[in-house]
Amino acid sequence: MSLILKKVKSTDLYLLRNKVLRNSKGIKYCKFEGDEREDTVHFAVFKDNSIIGGVSLIKNNTNNIKSSSNIQLRGMAVYKNYQKNKAGSLLIKKVESYCTKNNIDFIWMNARSEALEFYLKNGYIKTKKSFNIEGIGEHYFLHKKIK
Repeated sequence: MSLILKKVKSTDLYLLRNKVLRNSKGIKYCKFEGDEREDTVHFAVFKDNSIIGGVSLIKNNTNNIKSSSNIQLRGMAVYKNYQKNKAGSLLIKKVESYCTKNNIDFIWMNARSEALEFYLKNGYIKTKKSFNIEGIGEHYFLHKKIK
């Protein structure tokens, strides 16, 4: 399978977010705070000119990490029929490369329980108990030191 990774606009990821992350509740639930900021970056994986996966990096601080150089990974999603076909791994490698090049020390996220194994396998650390995000489900706070 030939996959291509590109930088995209947040709006390019709304359909993916809606289907995979928001259970098709509507596009209005797919815009994240910070999506349109100049320092936010969005990446998508394409197969045959169609987006099959995507992720956003939004500069947000968290009290759970003692560093001022961190970034939040948000909206990581791959269509179900393309999961376990390297699209997610391609996105994670791009995210980490971007962070290294931009002197970002930590990546952090609130990961869904069904994605926990994927992130742990990629070196992310779970530091707290799970918590529920209403209407979405069980999540874990994860982070990874990049530098």
